[in-house]
Amino acid sequence: MAKSAKKLKVTLIKSLNARLQSHKDCARGLGLTRIRSSVEVDGDDPCIQGMIKKINYLIDVKEV
Repeated sequence: MAKSAKKLKVTLIKSLNARLQSHKDCARGLGLTRIRSSVEVDGDDPCIQGMIKKINYLIDVKEV
């Protein structure tokens, strides 16, 4: 039986202007390009969890 992967919907809610370059890179790595853009990512991946944790003040995360 296939294991169902936990999916997360990540939405950028604040601007990336005047942010640290590493925080901008995390947002770009997640696929977030502009305010109110959303992506669905795999929530089980430790790399994704680390990027979300690093820029949690810029994004809104919901489980799908």
